[in-house]
Amino acid sequence: MNNENNRLNPQVNRMAKPLGYVVSILLPLLTSSIQAKDLEIGVSFSIPPYVIQETNSGLELELLKSALAVKGHSVNIQYLPLARTFHALKEGKLDGIINTKENMLEGVFYSDVAIRFQNCAISLKKNQFNIENVTDLQDKSIVAFQQASMLLGNKFNEMAALNSRYREQAKQIIQVKMLMKQRIDVAVMDKNIFIYYLRQSYLTGTLTKDEVQQEVICHKVFPPTPYQFAFLSADIRDDFNYGLAQIKQDGTRLAIENKYQQMLSLTLDDDVTIRLANSTAH
Repeated sequence: MNNENNRLNPQVNRMAKPLGYVVSILLPLLTSSIQAKDLEIGVSFSIPPYVIQETNSGLELELLKSALAVKGHSVNIQYLPLARTFHALKEGKLDGIINTKENMLEGVFYSDVAIRFQNCAISLKKNQFNIENVTDLQDKSIVAFQQASMLLGNKFNEMAALNSRYREQAKQIIQVKMLMKQRIDVAVMDKNIFIYYLRQSYLTGTLTKDEVQQEVICHKVFPPTPYQFAFLSADIRDDFNYGLAQIKQDGTRLAIENKYQQMLSLTLDDDVTIRLANSTAH
């Protein structure tokens, strides 16, 4: 009977093939559209040039949004204190958070490494500190970034616990100000964050020309610190990983990195230059 119907309706056969082709093209797109989500991502503090809260921009935020957009997801950033980001994620009020390391939280799915920070022990050159490893920080007055004792390894954690002049600061521009005004011996922070805030401190008048041009040394006593993003959903984590690889391959990531590198110029004015030297640990 079917063969007879097909012979009687040749137009149906001709229409069936193109219709099937259209369905095969549209179905993945429709499925992708259905699965695409508006995601709430927690960010604990502004860390320019990686996260710039004032403009809701930054290197990391653009990487996050671009990677998730590959699978159609959109991102809404929620700025919260660090402890609250952890609680909000556990309670399901957030879909993910940035800048974590495995084992910091349970019951979440960690992405591939999204970014690496080059944290340094930064000192004024004129103080002539011999800082070749973490133990050389033991007798120094130090202000580090928030959660540094958790993130920079066991030796640093031990040093911090035994050093009565060690403390942590969420607002990293304060670290820069304290170092350049000679109120502390060492600021422990990412090199790029230091340069950004040193520029801002001069441009806003927080630091004078003479203060900002003091030569500083970035003692590389820490290896680069890899950071992952944590998500509640394994599927979203997988989508992020896929997108992260895709934007690296197609050049999007490089374009984003180049854009923010322009914010880190060591030249402030015609006659004002940041003087930063590197010292590699032995």
